[in-house]
Amino acid sequence: MGLREVRKKIEEIDREIVRLIDERIKLCKEIAIIKSEADMPVFDPGREREVVESAHAAAALAPAKGVERVFREIISMCRNAQRSLSVAYLGPEGSFSHEAATILGSSNRYAPCRRIMEIFRSVDNEEADLGVVPLENSIEGSVNETLDCLMEYPLYIVGEVLLRINQNLMVNPRISSLCDVERLYSHPQALAQCEGYISRYLSNAEVVVTESTARAAELVSRDTKGAAIGSKTAAELNGLRIMAMNIEDSPKNYTRFAILSRERSKAEGEKTAVIFFLDNVPGALSRVLSDFAEAGINITMILSRPIMGRPWEYFFYMEFEGGIGGESRLRVIENARRKSKSLKVLGSYSRLA
Repeated sequence: MGLREVRKKIEEIDREIVRLIDERIKLCKEIAIIKSEADMPVFDPGREREVVESAHAAAALAPAKGVERVFREIISMCRNAQRSLSVAYLGPEGSFSHEAATILGSSNRYAPCRRIMEIFRSVDNEEADLGVVPLENSIEGSVNETLDCLMEYPLYIVGEVLLRINQNLMVNPRISSLCDVERLYSHPQALAQCEGYISRYLSNAEVVVTESTARAAELVSRDTKGAAIGSKTAAELNGLRIMAMNIEDSPKNYTRFAILSRERSKAEGEKTAVIFFLDNVPGALSRVLSDFAEAGINITMILSRPIMGRPWEYFFYMEFEGGIGGESRLRVIENARRKSKSLKVLGSYSRLA
């Protein structure tokens, strides 16, 4: 076939792709009616993951990442046909939290928040359907404000997103040299992740702490002596020049983001998260953990945090592999609940990306 014939064939395939997407959207509208009658949530992260994995398996020539992005958008369009979802995230636009949130697809309505607590409040007050919050960084550890809010608000984790974090030094366009930088803006975690670079090249700059890396970029766009640490997207959105790329101290810099909902996912997830607190007596924690060990349940994370307003009292945040379906696992949870002053299952969930 010549070029014209090949292009004609491609156009036919493109029209068929669009026709099939339309057909899929029609079927999803039928699902919306079924879900409404059964009082089921529109967002079903377990099912969405199954769809993406099935598409991965079916692809022969298409790269996995490309297939995933295409199907995330198709899923987003079909979900939007059932009901448009509002997603709260730590803004402004261009933050790493925004990047993590948009994995849910571009058909959602995205609502930036200035603080993590505002995200929880927004979901709890039904101003947003979902929230995306940073949970843990591979260098800096857990995000304490998120853990405290998980304790305080009656919300559930229904999914997680793992995002590779690349930190970049961006400057106001009027700056031509690092010597011209008088102020360095960024979020505390980003500053900590780039401590080595800062001490080598920007040790004389005044450090200005901001609520997000995207907010730092906004401020630098108005500061002719300013620089910021953040994402490429934040630099592009604010007209900044990237002076140095990938300045984080560790190349293996990842952040886990939790997806929050008012409703717990009914699907069996890859992992489960719980929060509990105990009497301050010897052996209280070991008695809870021993039940998990005896049942062969692998605990992947456990840490303690002070309970706000109750000095010297602590709660525990714990994650373990697998869901809580099945008699033996339910028994372990109930035993842990009996041995605790209080225990809340935050949800069983899987990684979306």
